[in-house]
Amino acid sequence: MGIIKRQTILSSVFAYAGTGVGFITQGLLFPKLLTKDQVGLIAVLLSWSVLLAQFSNLGLNGAGGRFFPYFRDHERQHNGYLLLSMLTTATGVLLCSVVLVAFRDEILNWSSDKSALFTHYYFWLIPLISFLVAFTVFDNYAKLLYDTVPGTIFQQFINRLLMLAAIGAYGLKWLTFRDFMYAWMTSWLIPALLMLGRVVQKHGFGVSPRFFSVSPDLRKQLFQYSALSLLTALSSNIILTIGNIMINADSGLSNAGIYNTASYFGSVIALPAASLYKVAGTIIADAWKRNDPAHIADVYERSCLNQLIIGCLVFVGIAANLPNVFQWLPAGYEAGYYVVLWIGLGKLIDMATGLNGTILATSRYYAYDSAFFIGLIFITIGVNAWLIPRYGINGAAMGAAFVTALFNFVRTVFVWVKFGMQPFSWRNGAVLGVGALVWWLAVQYPYGTGTVRVITDVALRSALITGVFGSLILVLKLSPDLNQTVAGLRKRING
Repeated sequence: MGIIKRQTILSSVFAYAGTGVGFITQGLLFPKLLTKDQVGLIAVLLSWSVLLAQFSNLGLNGAGGRFFPYFRDHERQHNGYLLLSMLTTATGVLLCSVVLVAFRDEILNWSSDKSALFTHYYFWLIPLISFLVAFTVFDNYAKLLYDTVPGTIFQQFINRLLMLAAIGAYGLKWLTFRDFMYAWMTSWLIPALLMLGRVVQKHGFGVSPRFFSVSPDLRKQLFQYSALSLLTALSSNIILTIGNIMINADSGLSNAGIYNTASYFGSVIALPAASLYKVAGTIIADAWKRNDPAHIADVYERSCLNQLIIGCLVFVGIAANLPNVFQWLPAGYEAGYYVVLWIGLGKLIDMATGLNGTILATSRYYAYDSAFFIGLIFITIGVNAWLIPRYGINGAAMGAAFVTALFNFVRTVFVWVKFGMQPFSWRNGAVLGVGALVWWLAVQYPYGTGTVRVITDVALRSALITGVFGSLILVLKLSPDLNQTVAGLRKRING
């Protein structure tokens, strides 16, 4: 748990620093300086790219978390795992590129009536997919070697700083919109190059074919698991991306821009969970290898509780400040008010159920997880196809929350039945109670109007929420890890 705690804390610090930059960039400057169609273009390009980039890896990233312990051998360049990953990914990118070219007319006919701008930038998908995949290959390799922090810095902090510089230059009229789009693309290329440099400098660029060694039995298992992992990864990304894609097809880039901006605020809640999953996957896979379910159960229980605490604090902070947020945004964006709440609720549920998917995916029952994900694909598309025409962007957000809750319920019950691991206790319920109480207190204070009063209101309201919530969690001793950390800090300060 020490490695998980240390790297999760470091990753979370940079992730939230990146969130601060991202809030300025995507939450304030994009809506202020770009049209809704332009914001929607960026959202739709990224949604398609994330979905296809996941396919391009052909499931090897997910398989690596389970099988890398059998490759691990520093003297033999980990038996050629990096070379295998690069060749597999290159094949996947080529396949995606062929599909995008071959089915260009069909894809564009689905949405071109309402998104002419997307038609103009359609082929930018190919380099964007390549940049995303390259970063993922090297970040995943570093993660498997317990080196998770640099990837968070490069993707969630450096990437957003570059976006901030690009939109700032556009706002100052130094760039045309097309120039800005080139700069935006570069913000995805640079993290990939930095991650490559990190791997070469820290772990060595181990791609010599002479070290490549995979037994026939391991090759068969790796292939089978990769196929299932591909379905799993595609399914999870469909939840994240299908909203923008289907809203664009249903009502155009403008509504996709509003939805994307609003969902960004809700997605902030999940950042610590992303950092946790990066570290915990390899830890749990190693624990399964040495047959240590007690350690897995301990990590499961503690991570669920601590992620719920962080998620509740951020969710309450965002929900209580929404009236202030929409005073900042241009007219029309207030349509995304409930999108923030629904997306945030879904992320909170995901954090509250913790590592259920990681435990299942790295266990002997991994095929069941893939089966659940296959069902998720059809449920997600069906729910969105029914809700979006009826409720618009709110329907997409409701669909995301519903599917997330259903999926995590099934996973949690399965892990409980098969492994006897159930991470919840009275503390989890108490955390939710504290969160509800603090939210109720926070919204009793009247909201201000005008720039100065809104800024002051956000600062005071956020300070109240953090102070009261944190104090209650500590006084009630709801998190032994948090109380231990605070006690350690006091000891250091007092000498």
